[in-house]
Amino acid sequence: MISLDFISPKKSYLFIINFLLGLILALSFEPFSIPFLSLFVIGLFFLLNDFVYKNLRRHHKIFFYNGLFFGFGFFLLSMYWVSNSILELDAELIYYSIIIFIFFPLSLSFFFGIMQTVNAFFWSESNSKIFYFSSTWIIFEYLRSILFTGLPWNLVGYSWSWSLKYIQSVSIFGTYGLGLLTVFCSVCIFTFLSNSKNKSYLITAILILFLLYLYGNFRVNNYAAVYSNNELRIVHTHLSQKDKWTNKSIDTIAAMGSPSLTTVFPETSLGFDPNRPKNWIAGYIRKDEGRFYNSLNYMGYTYDKKILVPFGEYFPLSKLADVFFPENLFFKNELTGGNNDQIFSSNISPLICYEVIFPTFVRKSISKNTNLLVNISNDGWFGNVSGPRQHFVHAQFRSIELGIPMVRSSNKGISGLISPIGEILNTIVSSKTTYLDVKIPNKLNTTVYREYGNFFAYFLIVLFFIIGYANRNKSGN
Repeated sequence: MISLDFISPKKSYLFIINFLLGLILALSFEPFSIPFLSLFVIGLFFLLNDFVYKNLRRHHKIFFYNGLFFGFGFFLLSMYWVSNSILELDAELIYYSIIIFIFFPLSLSFFFGIMQTVNAFFWSESNSKIFYFSSTWIIFEYLRSILFTGLPWNLVGYSWSWSLKYIQSVSIFGTYGLGLLTVFCSVCIFTFLSNSKNKSYLITAILILFLLYLYGNFRVNNYAAVYSNNELRIVHTHLSQKDKWTNKSIDTIAAMGSPSLTTVFPETSLGFDPNRPKNWIAGYIRKDEGRFYNSLNYMGYTYDKKILVPFGEYFPLSKLADVFFPENLFFKNELTGGNNDQIFSSNISPLICYEVIFPTFVRKSISKNTNLLVNISNDGWFGNVSGPRQHFVHAQFRSIELGIPMVRSSNKGISGLISPIGEILNTIVSSKTTYLDVKIPNKLNTTVYREYGNFFAYFLIVLFFIIGYANRNKSGN
């Protein structure tokens, strides 16, 4: 059985262990995607907090720092690429890049710190803590998704991206629901490993994991793609942030368009000119009454990006930008968020870059007639490793949740076609500007998630709290 008694309560490296666990958890996500690693790390993190509860005074305070260091390690490695955006703009701004490298993951780590402070109030000798811990983890993932404009990046459910079969469950539970089951199974396994008397928890975890695989296996093996006769062209560009705005680059990109095929171009790839063929899904910067919009144009309709990237496309407290940041930082020229209808008269639902990472937003953006999700993006800010690959995984999950195929056109990053069950049908990962002609598979009739959203995730959270409360009272705590 696993025991943490070798750790001296007085030794300061308790926080270092949590930091290292956070780093290791990051290896569950792209570009590493080590199978089942999240099940191992989360359970150990749980046991470490249980050790603190049983052996240390003032465990509430230590719980907070456990979560803070764990979160810092996780976000430091899994989202280090954010700092590259400054260097893409100007290599001389390395000091600002270092500041972002440290303070961005540190700020996000407070979600884990506060989560653990809440858990400290629920912790007890009973196994009720299993249910409370699992629920609060997902509650704080959801809070991270909506507070301060929201950042639902690398939710724990994405740690299953290595398995097409396991991630099929998001068509029922959504990404939050898969995350909840992941945390619960991990904690159940390690509860058994720490005490062999808890066999029922091990059996429960194995059963859940088996059912998830069984459902995914059935869904993948019984899916037969039916393709439309119409072809669509995906344009992929590979340009630096400065080069992409030159007339030469814009002309080169425009030359990739087809006069006969619906052509999808990356985000802001066509400069400021919306006067393009109507069958082009063109990403450009739109100016209207002195305001600038990150826009997409198709068949005479315009969609303005609604969810802007904080500090990238706008500054939340813009007056502070003049005080703390140099003139040449990109967010000093703010964009305006759109308020126009997202639904086109066509059967296409557009998503510009960052918007694809928001499960609830994407679900609300579609109509009954939506046959295709189109995500245009500019991933050139974030290097060539982690960020763009993680971004593509988010897009993959949206297709599975809704049962709708997705076309993705990106500058750098990954462009491609995703089936309604998340199968990667075509990809472009190229160091040059190119294009690919593809046929689009039909969407699925529906999915549970498309119909009910996060209902089942919410239901499981409430159920877990009820079970946790019942177990706590039963044990007299």
